[in-house]
Amino acid sequence: MKLRQKELENGVVLFEVEGNIVGGPDAMVLNDEVHKLIGSGKKKFIVSLKAVEHINSSGLGILIASLNAVRQAGGDLKIANASSRVLDLLKITKLNQIFESYESVDDAMKNLA
Repeated sequence: MKLRQKELENGVVLFEVEGNIVGGPDAMVLNDEVHKLIGSGKKKFIVSLKAVEHINSSGLGILIASLNAVRQAGGDLKIANASSRVLDLLKITKLNQIFESYESVDDAMKNLA
């Protein structure tokens, strides 16, 4: 898994994830970066899953942990550009009721308070 990070307007941090999110040290980088950024005052995050082919239960756990950390800090995290396969997985696991998912980063930006 590769992770690119950039800051967008209004202090929103975009994470672009590439590859598989299957747990392990690589996937923990996302959670670690979210915690570091929360510590520096960031509270608005978008995770783009455009280049993600597969997520397993460990990967979902990392996304959930990141979302919980952000919400506990008074912020929010949105998902953008998820493939139909990833969206189906979120639906099957009922995580689509927890994560707000948008077709594009722009749509997610519009919905971050």
